[in-house]
Amino acid sequence: MPVSPSEAQETLRDISSTSHASAKSYGYRVASPHFILWGIIWLLAWSVSYFDTRQSWSWPIFDVIGIAGSFLLGRRAARKRDGWAGQGGWGFKYCASLVAVAAFVAAVFAVMPPPTYLQAGAFFPLLVALFYCLSGIWARAARLWIIGVALAALTLAGYFWMPQIFLLWMALVGGGSLILAGVWLRSA
Repeated sequence: MPVSPSEAQETLRDISSTSHASAKSYGYRVASPHFILWGIIWLLAWSVSYFDTRQSWSWPIFDVIGIAGSFLLGRRAARKRDGWAGQGGWGFKYCASLVAVAAFVAAVFAVMPPPTYLQAGAFFPLLVALFYCLSGIWARAARLWIIGVALAALTLAGYFWMPQIFLLWMALVGGGSLILAGVWLRSA
């Protein structure tokens, strides 16, 4: 029995829709461990910043641990996807993006240095929230932009309404929200 042109178009639309949903679900599952890792990093680093009056040593150490962990998670995902970790250029894209963001932040702080530690502390979660929102918009992944909006709102709430415990707020709410986001993405 021959297929009519309208039936063929409908079938192609269904295939495209299913393909997009499958790709989005795969992307969520790949991103999930990164959210959980960075949620733990944020929980630890913000907590150390709150309880240690020097507040300077924890973030570089935890950032290096987080970057190394993200790189290893990315290699593992690439190995599963491609059969070995070298294909797809993921490592180069990740490192080049990290360098570009670091250069941007350095340039912004050179031109407009934040007068207080809290302002610098609020800047980075807001930047991360922006990246989640943009990723969600570009990938048509609603869960990512929802996470971005929630992280930005929680950061601003803590900064403006609880400055005396902002660092602890970010440890619990910022780190906790990323861990919950990772669990939420895993379930997609």
